[in-house]
Amino acid sequence: MSPHRDPVAVPQDIAVVGGGIAGMLAALLLARDGHRITVFERDDTDLPETADEAFEQWDRRGAPHARQSHALLARLRRILKDRAPDVLEMLAEQGATELTVERILPPGIEDRAPRPGDEELVLWCCRRLTIEWVLRRVVTAEPGVMWRRGVAVDGLVADGTDVRGIRLADGSEVLADLVVVGGGRNSPVMDWIAALGGKVQPTEEESEAGIIYLSRFYRLRDGHELPVLTERGAGGDLGYLGFAGFYGDNGTFSITFGVPTVDRELLALRDVDAWEAAVRTLSPLEPWTADGLADPITDVEAMARLTNRIRRFVVDGEPVATGLVVIGDAALTTNPWYGKGCSQAGIAAEALSAALREHGRDRVGVALAMDESMRRDLEPHYVVSCLQDADRIKLHTSSHEGSEPDPVAAATRDFIINGLLEATRVDADVFRAFFRSFNMLDDPTALLADPQVLAAAGAAHAAKDQRPPQPKLGPAREELLSVMASAAPLGR
Repeated sequence: MSPHRDPVAVPQDIAVVGGGIAGMLAALLLARDGHRITVFERDDTDLPETADEAFEQWDRRGAPHARQSHALLARLRRILKDRAPDVLEMLAEQGATELTVERILPPGIEDRAPRPGDEELVLWCCRRLTIEWVLRRVVTAEPGVMWRRGVAVDGLVADGTDVRGIRLADGSEVLADLVVVGGGRNSPVMDWIAALGGKVQPTEEESEAGIIYLSRFYRLRDGHELPVLTERGAGGDLGYLGFAGFYGDNGTFSITFGVPTVDRELLALRDVDAWEAAVRTLSPLEPWTADGLADPITDVEAMARLTNRIRRFVVDGEPVATGLVVIGDAALTTNPWYGKGCSQAGIAAEALSAALREHGRDRVGVALAMDESMRRDLEPHYVVSCLQDADRIKLHTSSHEGSEPDPVAAATRDFIINGLLEATRVDADVFRAFFRSFNMLDDPTALLADPQVLAAAGAAHAAKDQRPPQPKLGPAREELLSVMASAAPLGR
């Protein structure tokens, strides 16, 4: 399928700082709009020959979550289908797993007839480095994109707070009509803006995600297939520990734990023997841990210091700088447990494409349009992520310290678990509404504002005492710790 190209009337010279997911999506969409793009990527690494080699060898220091579990949510899949279908084609060639709604309808749903809009309810599962590898191949081959690797950016070139280019680490300057910073969660862009000396400075909010992310990848042995998600599910929450199985590509999959930051004993899961013993105590993962199914291809990879963070670059209606746009994790991060990072980058890239179409070289107009998109399309997901994490942190803290849980939070959690989630298992329309919310196709607040969803969730909650108890997902915490200790005794 040919990629979408619809050149704008006034092409601009655009410098993109950072060659990660956000930078590459912006470069690709803007180049296909007819702009002239130069990407400045700090990492100086050759592109591996294959996606498997990328996973095994590619040193992506700028992407600390490169070997953590990932999925490409339906919102980003829709953007790529509209603007870069060749990316999806190449992902399919690399063995990415496409999950349509009919493939993941829970087995308890009797009404399995298709619905209008089902064509949007598709997500793709593959390794993060496979996504990066495919995007790098497409972006570096794109007419209008120049890729400069091994080039670090050290600041902004500006007339006051009107940005006119970038300053490289070697002291040289590169002028541009627009600078797009997509350099990830550790980007120094806030310092760069402060150095401009503007009266108005960006604002920042941050809160802890409350978990440490642990993942291990596996490859299927010849003749075996990935477990079917709808038979046993792919994960769950033990109250003291979250876990999930993720499809990959090229016959791979991963298992991930979300370990509460307050529970240091559970970090013993970083030992591969403790890990393997622990995953075999979890009933939803039994199909994923069956003897002879697969072999591990990584150690246990950890990602810590996770936060929800939002930065605002328009304050009281005034841009802190013009000629500068910040996207991706440099602008907004949410807990990676919810899998929204790549989609958030795609939404911002799409918004920038639209802003330049509408406002052209009106630099204030572009800044205001990007702020509006942030507030409309991204901030609701950030708010929900913060609320979910704050609730989970309180739960884990009270459980770990033996204190009483918050009664209001407990009631809300009970309604979600025994009402809403139970309804998704038996009601086709509630499942689709939940799927759309989780996959960022709808505003997350729309789910619990839907009368049909609320009615179904309320009915399910009212009947919770009449339902047989759910199957046990796994052991109590002390039992799990004992299993782990027996597998990996201290000091061995």
